[in-house]
Amino acid sequence: AFEDMEGNVVFDTVQMDGMELAADFKEPFWQIENPFRDVSPTRLIRYTVDIQNKKLAIGNDQPKVLTTRLPEFPSIPRDISTRRHRYIYPLVARKKVNVNPKTSGLGGPVAAVAKIDSEDTTNNQYFSFEPYEFPGEAILVPKAGKTVSLPSEEDACYMLVLVTNGKDLTTDVAIFDVEGDQAFENGPILRFPLPVFTPHLLHGSFAEGVTFEFGES
Repeated sequence: AFEDMEGNVVFDTVQMDGMELAADFKEPFWQIENPFRDVSPTRLIRYTVDIQNKKLAIGNDQPKVLTTRLPEFPSIPRDISTRRHRYIYPLVARKKVNVNPKTSGLGGPVAAVAKIDSEDTTNNQYFSFEPYEFPGEAILVPKAGKTVSLPSEEDACYMLVLVTNGKDLTTDVAIFDVEGDQAFENGPILRFPLPVFTPHLLHGSFAEGVTFEFGES
């Protein structure tokens, strides 16, 4: 979230019309024919709130839908948290889907990454992994010598994701160059395997300079 030039609060959120996670585990999750049958599809939406008048700000595209490709876990560079930003990096579905937000059963696993342009969504960029590969939440790392808080350098970043291979039970690190109009869709500039399998990770949090020492129990 950030404050715009008019004093409004702008925030982005992943939104769905129903919160049913279909958590009926009478049988193993991977043996369920359609585990997403009761899951509503998601959209990434930008809201602008008029704080003074306590309502949504007036505008033709308010609230603004940024993508309907079943987004989850949007990320931005830490250096622009709470500052005005144009680009957002969520996980999304592998393919474009026609979403009716009122219909359940259209949810699904995230198997692609995206660079969302909040100013012009026709410039959104996507990269899909294999059907059996699933990325984790993205981490954005500013390039050396770049200042991402400057609008002209906001996307001067590398994006790191862990990619879980559900078929071979392996995990790769994929690194993307997200700067510019086409670099993202060209795919990872570097991809290498981890020495051990790391299960699919979600909801990660990181704090600079914080480490833990675990003694023997």
